[in-house]
Amino acid sequence: MSPPAVPGPAAEPGRLPIVIGVTGHRDLRPADQAAYRARARELFADLQRRYPHTPLRVISALAEGADRLVAEVALEEGHDLVVPLPFEQAEYERDFPDSVPQFRALLAQVPADQVFVVAPAAGRDAGYRPPADVPRDAHYAAAGAYVATRSHILLAIWDGVTVPASAGTGMVVGLKLAGDDGGPVYHVRACRAGGTDHEAGRASWLYPPSVGRDSLDSMCMRLDRFNGDPVRRRIVPRAAQAAVELLPEIAERPAGDRRLAAAFGYADHLANHYRRVTHAVLRTVLLLAAGLALTFEVYAEIYPARSVPALYLAIFASITLLYHWQKSKDAQGRYLDYRAVAEGLRVQFYWHVAGLPEQVCASYLRKQLDELRWIREALRGAGAIPPTAALAPQRVLSLWIHGQTEYYRSRALRQERRLHRLERASALLLATGLAATFSLVALWHFYERAERLHHWVVLIMGFAPIAAALCEAYGEKFGLRTQANQYARFAAVFGRAEQLLERLSGEPPTASRQAAELELLRDLGREALMENGDWVLLLRERPIVLPKG
Repeated sequence: MSPPAVPGPAAEPGRLPIVIGVTGHRDLRPADQAAYRARARELFADLQRRYPHTPLRVISALAEGADRLVAEVALEEGHDLVVPLPFEQAEYERDFPDSVPQFRALLAQVPADQVFVVAPAAGRDAGYRPPADVPRDAHYAAAGAYVATRSHILLAIWDGVTVPASAGTGMVVGLKLAGDDGGPVYHVRACRAGGTDHEAGRASWLYPPSVGRDSLDSMCMRLDRFNGDPVRRRIVPRAAQAAVELLPEIAERPAGDRRLAAAFGYADHLANHYRRVTHAVLRTVLLLAAGLALTFEVYAEIYPARSVPALYLAIFASITLLYHWQKSKDAQGRYLDYRAVAEGLRVQFYWHVAGLPEQVCASYLRKQLDELRWIREALRGAGAIPPTAALAPQRVLSLWIHGQTEYYRSRALRQERRLHRLERASALLLATGLAATFSLVALWHFYERAERLHHWVVLIMGFAPIAAALCEAYGEKFGLRTQANQYARFAAVFGRAEQLLERLSGEPPTASRQAAELELLRDLGREALMENGDWVLLLRERPIVLPKG
């Protein structure tokens, strides 16, 4: 076996992976295995070439045949390997007594906290002991479902024949290709031992109706843009601090928890950076638009010199250049997308460390499946980690609720203040324009004699309503009223959760109390995702555009 490759982007914190699940036959024809390895390497190399900033994570149950073959290639090339076992190790080894040494040798190369057992019911409890009355196929089906639902691409080394079994490769492939949440299958045609298939080793892509090659490329390109964003190099300390704020003892947690927290930290600070850029661009564009209107009024009423149109042209060019710069950087799009990723990762982290099996990608941002699908798929990749030693639900709730309640209350108050300032400024400008107009009508004969003053009054009369409209445009572009209402609703949601948590804290530490706390965590996460999704969709409908009129 070749020595492990030098770690690439997977070694850098905060990057979200492309996840490749593995399924296939156990009894592969030996003569074809070199071709299968070559196809796996080609897939990995193609993904790394296309998306150089994005790590690959491979999920394999290490069954005989295809699972181990691809796992060996992944380990040789330095990719992350996650191993969901259908049984505890000793029980699993009963199914392949002749190849136990190979299995153990592979297992020894995988970090212990990336090997776990998928239970048929929950699929999350690493200490699960299968009861005697649960069929063995149910365990294999659970592991296969984990591989299919947590991966972006399924690598299937398979003959393409579906047999009536509840836990075979055909079931895993069918699950991957089914439904709106389906994904592509990289099918490597396989031949079982003793067979005679001359096309063994030929590769092709299979797609569900909702996902084509363009959709896969778009998702991976957006993910690679997030992973390779040039700003991330400047936010390392702040991203690390954000991870600590999620969970103070994050440095003592398993690697999967640390990865999830690091991804949140980077998404959070990338979103904050592009929020500042977006707001600065919009404020500057509107101020320049006000300058444009003022320059026109000055030229028309006060100072008809050649230099004024030249200034008008310079301001207009500045607006156009700034708009196109912002558009080329997609600052507003990155701000909204990264904020959605960060909030999804926050919920996923707290669900994960509390031991809840729910996946954020199953319900988040479904209103615009195609346009925002990459965000949900990024969260799917982030959730492809082993289960963890669960924290007490009350501890998780306390960390989550108290900070968020105060945050949303302060944000609601801040937005209300911003809105009131804008409304006062707009009202003052309108009043000024109205006063100038009234003055012109009431003192018409006076202004006919005071010609220069007459021009200044006309300038104010024309410019003040435009400036008021620009104030309104700023509030409208960022939906300040809607945001203030949403922040207030968020604060109310977390405030009610805080009260319920206090009530639960006074009860004895029983199983029913823990179940109630977990249910509160689940409901709170769903509420947070729904509100945040609505906020993202609201602002995506209000892009920065060149001023008109």
